[in-house]
Amino acid sequence: MKPILHLFGAIAVAISMQAQACTVLLQNLIQLPPNTADVSNGDRLSLTRHYLTAREWTTEGASAQVEAAAFNNELNPEQLAAQRGKNIEAFLMQLGLSREKIHVHERVIELNNGMIDPGDKWQIGVEFRPNCPPSGCDDLCSTPNPQGVAAPSENGFTCGGDREPANTRILKSSVWTERTQEKSLILSSIDSAGNQEPLANTCYRVTTSAREYIGTTDDKGRTARIQLLGPERTRIETKGAPR
Repeated sequence: MKPILHLFGAIAVAISMQAQACTVLLQNLIQLPPNTADVSNGDRLSLTRHYLTAREWTTEGASAQVEAAAFNNELNPEQLAAQRGKNIEAFLMQLGLSREKIHVHERVIELNNGMIDPGDKWQIGVEFRPNCPPSGCDDLCSTPNPQGVAAPSENGFTCGGDREPANTRILKSSVWTERTQEKSLILSSIDSAGNQEPLANTCYRVTTSAREYIGTTDDKGRTARIQLLGPERTRIETKGAPR
């Protein structure tokens, strides 16, 4: 399953505010065991977290775009994709989302010479986006640190202090967490010789679906303890000197 923004095209480009001021979305990508239609409890928790966040974006609540898919080597792929879509729709309705605000698209994923495309490996994708009131959703762009709202400025965080470069570039990465856990991350980079070295005393921002953590790594490249939520991908940004 390709990223949902690509799959749904213009319909699902979340919400793109005036003059590209910001983009609003929360997304779940779920990989299932072959021939199964039910998602795990961990995936349900992640969907619940995202929905509870999304419904607070505006007074009108949120909508969900759902892509339900099956690989063509699974048993009865068309029926399986439809059942996966029905299961997700039913769960979202249990959370409180009305049926008319859930848009389900089903498809069968064709394998490439019997192989799964690494970028198309998720059988279920859910994207939450805000329902804008008559006045619009532009105020989301000026709301301080709302979850799921991505502003175009990549330098919108600072750690302060003398160690932060005056002119910086943002280095982006991510980490996948299968289950929720609290831990420190060790941030590192690859030097010109191909060796891994810790990003010591480096300004970072770690963003989960619930909150963001900003700080400076210690001399071994370790962050403060962070609650990593799972199953989901956590975004990591670090500040470095320009090339």
